[in-house]
Amino acid sequence: MKLASSLFIALLGAAWLAAFVFYLQQPINHDTAWYLAATPRFLDGARLYRDIIEINPPLAFYLTVPPVLAARLTGLSIDSCFVAYVLLLSALSLALADYLMARMPELSTLYRRCMLAAILAAFMIIPMPFFGQREHLTFILALPYLLLVASRVSKGTCPPTAAIIIGALAAFGLGLKPYFLVVPALLEMYGMLVHRSMRFVLRPENWTIGIALVVYAASILLFTPDYLTFVVPMASLVYGAYAESLDVVIGSMPMVTFILAIILYITARATKPAHRPADVFALAAVGFTVAYFMQSKGWLYHLIPAICALWLMGVSFVLRNGAPTRGNAPLHVGFALLAYLVLGAKDIAPYRNTLAEDLLPIVEKQAAHGTVAALTSYVWVGFPLVNEAHVGWASRFPALWLLPGAMRQLQEADQQDPAIRQKLQDVERYTVDSVIEDLQRSPPDLVFVDQDSPYFGTGGFDFLDYFGRDPRFAVIWNGYVHIGEASMDVGGRRRFEIWCRRYADHDCAT
Repeated sequence: MKLASSLFIALLGAAWLAAFVFYLQQPINHDTAWYLAATPRFLDGARLYRDIIEINPPLAFYLTVPPVLAARLTGLSIDSCFVAYVLLLSALSLALADYLMARMPELSTLYRRCMLAAILAAFMIIPMPFFGQREHLTFILALPYLLLVASRVSKGTCPPTAAIIIGALAAFGLGLKPYFLVVPALLEMYGMLVHRSMRFVLRPENWTIGIALVVYAASILLFTPDYLTFVVPMASLVYGAYAESLDVVIGSMPMVTFILAIILYITARATKPAHRPADVFALAAVGFTVAYFMQSKGWLYHLIPAICALWLMGVSFVLRNGAPTRGNAPLHVGFALLAYLVLGAKDIAPYRNTLAEDLLPIVEKQAAHGTVAALTSYVWVGFPLVNEAHVGWASRFPALWLLPGAMRQLQEADQQDPAIRQKLQDVERYTVDSVIEDLQRSPPDLVFVDQDSPYFGTGGFDFLDYFGRDPRFAVIWNGYVHIGEASMDVGGRRRFEIWCRRYADHDCAT
């Protein structure tokens, strides 16, 4: 038994190490790359939500600080330190999961071992194109809390110290976006129903989560009040430009996976009594799916925690049923299909940004040790290109996300309330002034100009014509020359012009 246990741990460690080596060789996705570029500026004194404009609350920056500091201390690249950081968080979460399952006597050794392997797959395989995204970190940090709820419902035990650690991790994960708090709300209601007592919620991990979130909210008021008083009011006016209709949001989901998971759950619950871990994972999937709908973007990475939870729900049901028999064979067949759809999905592939690949040689030639910028509404234009080229980003924005919503609404002048219209004009003026101030403060060597952003509506939008109406921009742009174009296929072909700044010893020769 001891030899088998050692062999399993060795295999699990080898899989973890293989994931580490694999992700070291992959590019970081654009959203994560933005945080890895912006957080060093924050540590160097830039003010969040003034010098760095981001729509998400500051916890995402705080969670990015450790790998940035590690890179500065060791001399390693920030990307490498970030990969190590995510893998270490995964190892901690996995160790806590093993600790909790070992304290649930109803779980067999086979169940615990297979579930650990399944959790590792949920951490390393399912989120592959979105490695390190906020949703990925949320699931890693919240997983021990999910299992602790399952343990509590099953009347398992957990020492207060471990519960506090698990609660703290969950607070960091679930606090990344307010939508995620739907998950603990559902799970705590489930626990109260099972125990038939509201006292179920009075546990060390919940006190820790509550206190941590209150402290975090207070820290926003004290240290980054501009988020609430400056960014949120603007975002509430204009960020709807990125929202999609309900049919598009639903259509963006891997519906076959979700339908099969629902059938699997109903079949399993109809044939045998409740299995608490599976119930918890099912409810977590519901909560994360609700969060997906609340965000209304239809972006697949918003569903990563839900898909991971569905995967672990299926594993739990199959492991509970043991070897296939005539009675439970449909359940095993259903799980096999679910595993194929979850782990074999076409979207589970390494992140790739062909625009960054095409532009990298140009940036290395024309902007080595310099800066670049982009007039675009897409984050993926500048990132991870900036990180891979090791150049600076000359803007306070990851993308001009304030502009599409403001411009679309200002075009509806006859239908606009005067007070709202004035606020939209203020957002527009702030964006224009900020872009020009950034260009003046740190003139980029290269600027990529968006030609096809759909967020402005069907009429299109000409960035150069728009900004060129301001004399300050016109003066700046006289120093730039058009040197080429690039494109990327993202829901349609998106085209970009490449402009280069001419100055002494830099003639922008292609």
